[in-house]
Amino acid sequence: MDRDLRWVDLHLRLGDIDAAIRTIGAARERALHAANPQIRYLVDVREAAVRVRMGDLDGAATLLDDAGRAWHNDHGRALAGSVRAGLCVARGDLAGADEALREAYAAALDTRDRPMLAVVAVQSAWLAAAQQDHHAAAVLLGAASRLRGTRDRTDPQVRELTGRGHAALGAEGFASAYAKGWELTIQAAVRETDPALPRHGPSVAGPRGIRPDS
Repeated sequence: MDRDLRWVDLHLRLGDIDAAIRTIGAARERALHAANPQIRYLVDVREAAVRVRMGDLDGAATLLDDAGRAWHNDHGRALAGSVRAGLCVARGDLAGADEALREAYAAALDTRDRPMLAVVAVQSAWLAAAQQDHHAAAVLLGAASRLRGTRDRTDPQVRELTGRGHAALGAEGFASAYAKGWELTIQAAVRETDPALPRHGPSVAGPRGIRPDS
């Protein structure tokens, strides 16, 4: 199952949506026979993310509604909330995206999993870009890289946001804003990802629930 989902991710990074959908179909068949029913909901959420990118927003919403009622762990809730935020942005529901991100961030904090927080940070950057705050989006992309521990130049969302940021801020302006996020401490990057904070550069509010050494 993990291998199937890694292939889905690879196909998306290569821009092959059709192959990603076929691989998800194979993963779903295997998930039907898995002992853990949560596996099927993970497949649902991954497919929902693909369908958002395809523009099949109703299909994505149905998958997320089914999965959202069934998740019993923080990782699942964080991932589902992040994908729902992307769906809301695609629908123009920016308030709904903000609400979904707040829920995803709270769940991601409880996981104490920095890569999961990085997922939330990228979706927060997506929302900031939709609000035409490209400086904040660039800072959040840098913070996501800090949380992840590495830059991710092959992620489709990151590539698209980078392109938008370059167009809006210029190459130097984007690089400067991105560097602000990248150069944060882990603790500050966690804090910067909080959707409840104002988006005007790195925040000074106190962290919630995760330590830099956790």
